Amino acid sequence: MIDEARERADAGAAHPPVIHGYDIDQRSVRAARTNVAAAGLKDIVSVDQGAVADLPSAPAATGLLVTNPPYGERLGDVSALETLYAELGQAMREKYVGWQAAVLTGNPPLGKALGLRARRVSNFHNGAIECKLLRFDLSQADALPSTDRQTDVERPLSAGAQMVANRLTKNLNHLRRWARRENISCFRLYDADMPEYAAAIDIYQTERTIAQVQEYEAPKTVDTQQARQRLRDILHAVPRVLEIPRDDVVLKQRARQRGASQYQRSDEQGRFHVVTEGPCRFQVNFTDYLDTGLFLDHRITRARVGAMAAGKSLLNLFCYTATASVHAALAGAKTTHSVDMSATYLDWARRNYQLNNLDLQRHTLEQADCLQWLTEQSRSPYARRFDAVFLDPPTFSNSKRMEGTLDIQRDHVALINQCMKLLAADGTLVFSTNLRSFKIDNGALTGCRITDISAATIPQDFERNPRIHRCFEIVHQ
Repeated sequence: MIDEARERADAGAAHPPVIHGYDIDQRSVRAARTNVAAAGLKDIVSVDQGAVADLPSAPAATGLLVTNPPYGERLGDVSALETLYAELGQAMREKYVGWQAAVLTGNPPLGKALGLRARRVSNFHNGAIECKLLRFDLSQADALPSTDRQTDVERPLSAGAQMVANRLTKNLNHLRRWARRENISCFRLYDADMPEYAAAIDIYQTERTIAQVQEYEAPKTVDTQQARQRLRDILHAVPRVLEIPRDDVVLKQRARQRGASQYQRSDEQGRFHVVTEGPCRFQVNFTDYLDTGLFLDHRITRARVGAMAAGKSLLNLFCYTATASVHAALAGAKTTHSVDMSATYLDWARRNYQLNNLDLQRHTLEQADCLQWLTEQSRSPYARRFDAVFLDPPTFSNSKRMEGTLDIQRDHVALINQCMKLLAADGTLVFSTNLRSFKIDNGALTGCRITDISAATIPQDFERNPRIHRCFEIVHQ
């Protein structure tokens, strides 16, 4: 092909056409621009960040649009990608009339969501994945009848989706009134209430209503097609019940997390929204990480820590986005000191402080490996003592930035004992973990009086899942 191109160039062929590329992920855009520059093609190829729905109109009367959109490696992806393919097809029909187009997909059923009739289909393999190259002449005649490309929101609900919708409506009527009374704008609407529809659905009322659907990883014994259809039923029911656009339904897969994977970045859109929780305002993010920056099941725990720290000093370890510290500061804590290893989350915490007009001189943040920090502080005769300590470590972590690994079942005695050395004589330590099988070792924690407050810290919207976390208050004996 290179030889042929050189022959055409020698024969006086026109200058190579301008090539425009787009991707929604800024990291991919940066990598593509680096490759283009390295190839010496900056005058020919440009790459910009953008979503399919925001594609500009065709820059010329004729041209070629090529794309290799996601195939959907997980069950959840396939249902969510129907919207992406529909947006792509709409952009092709409306903005690129007269062009040629080629779509390479490893999931041919998704091709129907384009709403276009392929003029030619070629079979290929991308590694072990069987793919089809769909080729289109983009004219009005290529559009499929509207009945063949009906969107999910327009399509009548299936029997399964209607069953999910009925349960969501019932829960919503009850929880929405409760949320208003409690002055909270985000809550769990559904948590595998019907076990075969295995997902958690959280509602966030920001400048608009956003629903986050977390698909629980299906057991290997569950038929893949059946699980996919059930998730599709959920995704059809949610926007219908909440009366929101499908684009405001965020889908994630909740699988078992090991190491630091639960905190790793999954995208880089940087879109933050503001929610309220009692007197507090917090930033949340639905796209960049598995978690949003606010653990909803710890709502009561945060308020409890805040009330406990009123007029006192608080140490918040593994602070994440420091939401418990914000509660304490607004409750009148004299000082809060929040420690976490992640600069990203500490920046997020700082924005939470600023959002609540808190004094960053009195309420401080420190970037450090909490395990190493605790070891050093607990051994120091000059270490500061705190009236309240909140300890909420991850269940397991082997981050490269940490010294060693953390296993909360194995290591909780050492962590608690170190925290007790930093706790004032009449202070209280609140220890929380999301390890559902956790068993506290009372015998090894000598000199401590331990109270299990787990049941008292389960919010109303998590009552169906009372083992979502374990929580303890610990004081000096």
